[in-house]
Amino acid sequence: MLAFTFRNFSARVVVERAERVELGSGVSADTLGDAVAAGVAGRHGGGALLAVALKKLTDHSPRLLELPATDPRLGCRVTVTTDIPREVGLAGSSAIVVAALRALARWFGVEVDAATVAELALLAERDVLGITAGPMDRVVQAHEGLLYIDCRRPRSARSCLSLDAELLPPLFVAWDVALGAPSGTLHDPVRARWEHGDAAVRAAIEELATLADQGLEALRARDIPGLQRLVDRNFDVRASIWNVTARDHELVAVGRRRGAAVKFCGSGGSVLGVMRDDAEYPALETAYRDAGCSILRPEVALG
Repeated sequence: MLAFTFRNFSARVVVERAERVELGSGVSADTLGDAVAAGVAGRHGGGALLAVALKKLTDHSPRLLELPATDPRLGCRVTVTTDIPREVGLAGSSAIVVAALRALARWFGVEVDAATVAELALLAERDVLGITAGPMDRVVQAHEGLLYIDCRRPRSARSCLSLDAELLPPLFVAWDVALGAPSGTLHDPVRARWEHGDAAVRAAIEELATLADQGLEALRARDIPGLQRLVDRNFDVRASIWNVTARDHELVAVGRRRGAAVKFCGSGGSVLGVMRDDAEYPALETAYRDAGCSILRPEVALG
């Protein structure tokens, strides 16, 4: 898959001294283990995401659970602030987990590289909270910048390729906050069909991977029309197996009617558009705002 991070939104996690272990606004405990248990029991919200990040860090580095009670690092308050629009496919929950893993690792002196952060973040959400998720969001957030990610097994260090963000054509991101829904609502049925060997789902997933391979070549060749065809095809393939709402279809159609290629950013609620040139943006901005949506030009993080 092809993906990139951008600076317009962020999730920020801060760890500071406190009397006890505090995660978010609702979890307070005397030990790391008790804080994790209390946070995970909450299941939802920032406290749970901070808790699962702490759990996977302690799984990765069990020595943290053996720190003496006198260790000053055990008195810590972990807080999160984020302005990422919720439940519109912009990877807001994984951004919090990745930020928490980085902050907690720094606080406790645990060395973790980007690949490890991505893997721990995936395990935190998928295995602890039971969220249907894949590696892509976590990998690109852990590495940052523009990446080509080969999600086919077996994955290796060469499965993630960092690219020059200057290869990107003019882009926009638009979203409708009224569409908010947990990503699992859309992913769970497709995952179930995949696990039951549904031929249509398996063929669609394979085609999406092929489109990403072709997209990498189009980027390198700076072939914007070719990339636009691939982006449009990406959405059409997804729509063939996802339960796409009428409003999501309209989010895509608004941009397509004005010459842009448009696809989902994630599981619905937001779209990524590829323009032929920057001059197209003012008309697109007006059209999306008239349709009740927010829109921006992404400031791509360079990694």
